[in-house]
Amino acid sequence: MKGDRYESGYTLLESLFQLLIAAAFLHLIILFLLFKESTHNQLTDSQTTEWELFMVDLQTDLSAVKTIGVNTDGTVLTAFMMDTSANTEYSNVGGVIRRRVGSQGHVPLLTNVQKVNFVDEGPLLVVSVTLQDGTKRQRRVAVGLSER
Repeated sequence: MKGDRYESGYTLLESLFQLLIAAAFLHLIILFLLFKESTHNQLTDSQTTEWELFMVDLQTDLSAVKTIGVNTDGTVLTAFMMDTSANTEYSNVGGVIRRRVGSQGHVPLLTNVQKVNFVDEGPLLVVSVTLQDGTKRQRRVAVGLSER
């Protein structure tokens, strides 16, 4: 009795629908792998990571200052913090951009530096760095001046 028994299996429409779903997931997997590779390449570049960490430190330090000053040739940045009477100085010494608080000690922030230039543009500070290998990096940093 053929009429009492149902045939099991895929219809053409079901097969096409599953093929469409599989193609969509393959596109997502390919996009994820491309994103992962580009992110991995950026994070494994130690110079880029060091630069980003330096910029985070500088932005954090400049978020609440009374005043900032840049020497005439733009190689030394001095920031007067709101919560202390000591100044914080950023300069390039021996290929290392360092932070000195109150003219005591130093904290290395960025290494392999050939030249640094700070430019005060009011609410922004432009930081231009040339590394030993000739790579040039530049970033604008917001300066949070006190309203006193």
